[in-house]
Amino acid sequence: MSTLTSRLWPIAALLVLVGVLVVTLRRPPAPPPSASVDATPTPPPPAPPSASAPTPADLPRALGTPDPRTRAQEFGTTFLALLAREPELALAHVRTLPPGPERTPALIATLDALARSAPERALTLARELVRTHDEANLYSLLFDRFAREELPSAVQRLAAVPPGLPRENALRALADIWATRDTPAALAWAQTLPDLADRTPALETTLHNVLSRDPLQAIELAQKILTGPALDRIVLASLQTLTATDPQGASTLVPLLPPGETQTFAAVAVARALGAKDPDAAITWLTTLPPGQVQRLALNNILTEWVRRDDTAPAPYLEKLPPGPGLDSAATHYAGLLAARAPARAVAWAQNLAHESARQAALVSAASAWAQSEPAAATLWATAQPTGALPLAGLTGPFSYWLLHDAPAARAWLATAPLPPETKAKLQPK
Repeated sequence: MSTLTSRLWPIAALLVLVGVLVVTLRRPPAPPPSASVDATPTPPPPAPPSASAPTPADLPRALGTPDPRTRAQEFGTTFLALLAREPELALAHVRTLPPGPERTPALIATLDALARSAPERALTLARELVRTHDEANLYSLLFDRFAREELPSAVQRLAAVPPGLPRENALRALADIWATRDTPAALAWAQTLPDLADRTPALETTLHNVLSRDPLQAIELAQKILTGPALDRIVLASLQTLTATDPQGASTLVPLLPPGETQTFAAVAVARALGAKDPDAAITWLTTLPPGQVQRLALNNILTEWVRRDDTAPAPYLEKLPPGPGLDSAATHYAGLLAARAPARAVAWAQNLAHESARQAALVSAASAWAQSEPAAATLWATAQPTGALPLAGLTGPFSYWLLHDAPAARAWLATAPLPPETKAKLQPK
């Protein structure tokens, strides 16, 4: 089983369990038999014992099912029926389960059910039985309910939660419910938490509630009360929210961010939004960004939106850029976008670029984009270029697409192609 599958499977199994439980609990009662003055009522036959009264002995049979999805469904159905009838027997069986995709949802379902009538006992059992990252999600479930029922009691119950991910999950769930009801009160409570490990997730969760309504206020507050990755996440999320409604306003904040990943992500988001709305304003804003990688990524995202509006408009701007990595990156990006629409125009534009490095990079990009729709035509064009006019990548890229599209035709062409032996050797499929 892959790493990703092993992480997701317990969650999927839990959803199966919850789904079965909902169906079981919501199933309407059977309608009464229709009245008849002449008929003698006939009592219904008794239900099979295994269907009405599952026992722990039924669970090994379900666990022995080879197919993982069928096993999860059969185990979930049997386990939840047992849990609804004999919760103590279900708990005893959970204790015997080895770590794995069945134990996690069974444990969460059991302790969630117990918490409805005995929350303190559920928390004690959780501290004893929760062992994995996925099982720690139980604390989100519990404290979401506790907070909805009574906030002061939920706050007091935090003392029973162990440190680390369980406590973070509990704090986030509680803060989310509190902030939805009364954001200032939730914020004031979060700021009083003495432990930074508690204070940070509570504040971050509360500010998420703020940013959905007022992203600028969320940024202002975050800069005062958060640091590190939590601050970066709130600032970025706030800018993304603001970008969706006011890209011009968001654009003024990006240059003020400290250099790093958050500024880069924000610049890319604003570039796309502003480029779609007003490419000229986006190009003007570009000069306010730090030179280098941030500017290059922002420009490429502006070009993506600019080409959607008018695929000829970016050309004059690009042709005036000074030689260097910025021009090479932008020419490569634009040539690929244009070639996906009009290969001949893209190739002609790239061939007319004055600077050699930008010209060759743009030609390779145009040929590769062209080859995605017409690999044979792009390969033949690349073969016909004068020696030195096109890097080898301008030929190997289109030919690789041709091999994927029609390998027999590509191999037949290569056998008779007018190419030097060393070039043919590099094109030969491995």
